[in-house]
Amino acid sequence: MGVDVGGHTLHLEASGTPPPHLVCLHGLADTLEVWRKLAPGLAEIGRVVLVDQRAHGGSEAPRGPVRRDDLARDVLTLLDRLEIQRAVLVGHSMGGIVAMTAALAAPERVEALVLLGTASQVGERAAAWYGKIAAAAKRDGVDGLRRAIFGAGSSRPIAGDAEGIAEITLCLQSLHTDPLTPALATLRCPALLLVGDQDPMGSAASEIVQRALPGAILEVMPGGHWLHVEAPERVLESIRRFLAGFAA
Repeated sequence: MGVDVGGHTLHLEASGTPPPHLVCLHGLADTLEVWRKLAPGLAEIGRVVLVDQRAHGGSEAPRGPVRRDDLARDVLTLLDRLEIQRAVLVGHSMGGIVAMTAALAAPERVEALVLLGTASQVGERAAAWYGKIAAAAKRDGVDGLRRAIFGAGSSRPIAGDAEGIAEITLCLQSLHTDPLTPALATLRCPALLLVGDQDPMGSAASEIVQRALPGAILEVMPGGHWLHVEAPERVLESIRRFLAGFAA
């Protein structure tokens, strides 16, 4: 289904019965399809909403530059449209950045955070990498985006608007000069961080988030950057245990 969030439409799918409401936010150049292995288990816990973020998959994107706050506003407006007062935001990589930004913008709307392989700040090298991805996407469209992220020989499918994804990629550069990290201390919602021991980003980024987020739990588990694809059963068990712990 499509939901208008203020001039553009986000594509989503929902299953299960609340409470809780679990809203899943994918990473850069992914779509809601990336949650297929995890979603059935989550739907046994509550109502699961899988979202194509703007410019990704079947979702639209306004033209022009994008701020992190714009991505967070998409999520908060979506909660309004779906009449969800409070949600557990489950975010992978870029989706985790969006989830944290939404929690900072409207903490009363976020029941908990589940963050997979994400970061609250990036170094100069990562910021430059984001710039290269955006330039490749603007120059060569989806093919350029694929090569820049996954390598020249990759055939990995990417669905979405390359120009819109390029603008989102550029907004992620701001984590270098304007990190989320200092603001995270203001959050009081429970938080679970999951990261793979073979994630190319390493565990350091998640450790920074854990230290900044009061009471956050960090679990390092076998796997790479896409734990929800590689180890959905293990991820599901961690989420079940986490949700049961703060709901008790």
